[in-house]
Amino acid sequence: MGEKDLASLESLHDNENADTEMDQVSGKPDKFAPMKLGPGLSPIYDQPSTPSPLEVVECYACTNCPQATADTFSKICPYNVDDNKRRRCVVYAEKYKHMKTPWYIRGCASERGSCEDIRQAHRHHEDIVTLLSCHECEGDRCNTNGASSFSDFAMAFLAMVVTPLVGKH
Repeated sequence: MGEKDLASLESLHDNENADTEMDQVSGKPDKFAPMKLGPGLSPIYDQPSTPSPLEVVECYACTNCPQATADTFSKICPYNVDDNKRRRCVVYAEKYKHMKTPWYIRGCASERGSCEDIRQAHRHHEDIVTLLSCHECEGDRCNTNGASSFSDFAMAFLAMVVTPLVGKH
């Protein structure tokens, strides 16, 4: 390397350290000094933070509870990135082949899944369990009632009456 090359390397090194504040004790660059980013720019930690509002919902959460009463357990549901499950509660009824009465299950859609998720899961286990109804709602403790739509009743009728008759013949 020639003298020109060494001089240009030294000037480059000096330019790199020009924006870095030096620690007075050690004489080394201060790692925690504020960064000089240029005009109009500031470091991320200097910018005001505005937290995104969390959408909190509380749902009744129980298994084998046909009615939600004042003493039914409820819980705050975990956040979910899926808009179909956020701030939503679910209640569904299922009947296992070996049981005489259906089970009513209440909970958060962010944990249990949406009604479409629940229907899809039950399709794979129709020989063991039948989904009688499913209802989703939005808001705090809204999952008080059972199936409320005509489609849920139609599915329950098909599952409980028509399917066994077709299977028998």
